[in-house]
Amino acid sequence: MRLAVSPNGGSARERQALEDRFGDRLAVNPELTRKAVSYQGNQRVPGLRWMKYKEGFSRGLVEHILDTYRPSAVLDPFAGIGTTPLIAASRGMRSTGVEIMPVGVLAATAIAEAANGVSKHELESAGANLLDAVTYRDDAPSEHAFPHVRITEAAFPPETESAIARVREFLSTVDDDSIRTMLNFACMSVLEAVSYTRKDGQYLRWDYRSDRALRGRVNKGPILPFEQALGERLFEMIQDLAPLKQEFGGANPKFLTGSSLELLRGLPDASFDMVMTSPPYANRYDYTRTYALELAWLGYDNDDFSALRQQLLSATVENKSKLEWLEQTYEPDSAALEHAVGMYDGQGAVHEVLDILREHIEELGNRHVIRLIEGYFLEMSLIVAELGRLVRPGGTVVMVNDNVQYHGEEVPVDLILSDYAEQSGFKCTKIWTLQRGKGNSSQQMGRFGRRELRKCVYFWERLDD
Repeated sequence: MRLAVSPNGGSARERQALEDRFGDRLAVNPELTRKAVSYQGNQRVPGLRWMKYKEGFSRGLVEHILDTYRPSAVLDPFAGIGTTPLIAASRGMRSTGVEIMPVGVLAATAIAEAANGVSKHELESAGANLLDAVTYRDDAPSEHAFPHVRITEAAFPPETESAIARVREFLSTVDDDSIRTMLNFACMSVLEAVSYTRKDGQYLRWDYRSDRALRGRVNKGPILPFEQALGERLFEMIQDLAPLKQEFGGANPKFLTGSSLELLRGLPDASFDMVMTSPPYANRYDYTRTYALELAWLGYDNDDFSALRQQLLSATVENKSKLEWLEQTYEPDSAALEHAVGMYDGQGAVHEVLDILREHIEELGNRHVIRLIEGYFLEMSLIVAELGRLVRPGGTVVMVNDNVQYHGEEVPVDLILSDYAEQSGFKCTKIWTLQRGKGNSSQQMGRFGRRELRKCVYFWERLDD
């Protein structure tokens, strides 16, 4: 496909140059499916099925990559619920995961505890006591009520609010850290099922039965009683303990909680021979909204939501520039940041798209998509630069990501990030694509026609210094 002219009449020469440069490394992999590069592949996997964390990739894909390359030390800088670190550790590999979303951190910790610590008897006994607390009919003190924020108000039926307060009161009395972690996670993991909400892409959809003023009429189907949903989850967790200990037992991965933009710089040079990850996509998804119930459960208030949203890799229209914060973070040794900013400033395809969007700013649904793209590609330039420092010669980065489109302008994320990689000591060896790409939105389709966007897995090999 030739991109000499963009749909808005601007130049597409820079993007076409990237297509010409990397075109021979783009290849459809018929065995690569949406199930493999998404949560769908984990829906029946012990442990990984406990929470519908749609931003992850499948166990099968991780196992295939690790078994093919057989690394000794593995890093996932966007670890989610810990799929990569958990599987790597189970194969005797030293593994590290970095994750900023506390929802993913709690899920990964609970799975690791189940695989390497908690016994079936302990979990059965603690789970029975927790369920007893749900059915105990006296109201819990108000201090144990669900800590709502604006976005979660009226999310639960009144009887569910009462049940939640009772289990929160019970959890406050559990002394054993491992048991408390698993029970806390079990409760958090069923919040969507017992609420009037449903996760839907970048939104939290609300059922028409809630007390909120709504524009549409969404029916999410059955809303489970808290006791039923929690009982089913605890049963599933107890049933999964034996296979988890067999599959993921023997070694605990190392989990670091926080932003990779800050934490990667503290890891030693050349300390990994594989990175397998899937960073947030530049697609406007706001995980603080999608996981609002879970974050509120964990004690995040409105200010915490705003702070976390800004700390996340820029992928929403509400993110503001992090450049000043990055300059402070990387002082006094700012070589990596200088290299990253230089890559971003010189990336012609990014600025080609930005220039066109600025020319059509009055036509954009939200003009802050410009700031989103600026932030995303600046911050990803730093991530890639740090990976160039952290990966040993001969090591490999495997990254799953989607291309995106704004106002008809395709942004070839795969090629832009691969260009960053080749400026940071890597060679892009191949880019697997799915047989069928992702369609653009109905709004863009109506104006600019249907265009499939690539969903890819990139492979970058670290060259000798």
